[in-house]
Amino acid sequence: MTHRFNLVRRAEASHSYGFVMLFVVATIILAVAIPESSPWRALIVVCQAFAAVIACWTSDAPRRVFRVVLIFSSLGVLSAIGLGVFGSTNSVAGRAVNVMGVIVVAAVIIRGITLDIRAEGVRGRAVAGALTIYLLFGTFCGFVYGLEESISTNPVLHASNSTLNDDGSTSANMYFSFVTLTTVGYGDLTPVSGGARATAIFEALVGQLYLVGIVATLGGALGRGKGGLRKELAPQTVGAPPTNSDG
Repeated sequence: MTHRFNLVRRAEASHSYGFVMLFVVATIILAVAIPESSPWRALIVVCQAFAAVIACWTSDAPRRVFRVVLIFSSLGVLSAIGLGVFGSTNSVAGRAVNVMGVIVVAAVIIRGITLDIRAEGVRGRAVAGALTIYLLFGTFCGFVYGLEESISTNPVLHASNSTLNDDGSTSANMYFSFVTLTTVGYGDLTPVSGGARATAIFEALVGQLYLVGIVATLGGALGRGKGGLRKELAPQTVGAPPTNSDG
């Protein structure tokens, strides 16, 4: 019992966002793998709820924040189950629940990373949290494409050949989102609506700037103490070139 308690305390003290990242990856896999008409799509929201709760736990969120996240997560799970049984998880309401779930998890992680950096500087858990935010951003955009598909009367994505699925399924939307986020650009799916094109541009730009700006900066300040990030962001001064004197 004591050994098990110590393991829990060590996991809590580590503030590792690795468990959150696992649930985010599980969300992505389930969104791609589970058929659109299956009531088991409620598991996507369950994974998001677990990610939000664990993010609160690892970031030492105040009790009031933890309560709000717990209530929101419970309502999200109940809504997803209800939509899976009596409605459709690919409806506007179902996809809106997915979008809000991603926003809640991201907000909790961002708050935790900010407080952690202020208290102890950049450590490995801050970088792991930043990478989790990157995955959440791709997930968020995938759900946004689906939400637009549910709202719009016209197709959002177009497949270049008949072997692909462009019927607005979450699988196709999530696939297109991460292809766009990583700027791979296979070209097998292309946005055809104005909203989808705007979202694709926003996703590609923000995704690359985030990696180059935020993640690279945190990586450069890793292990340099509380002032490491400030030093990393400080402008580099270039000394005057040496002069040669003849005399």
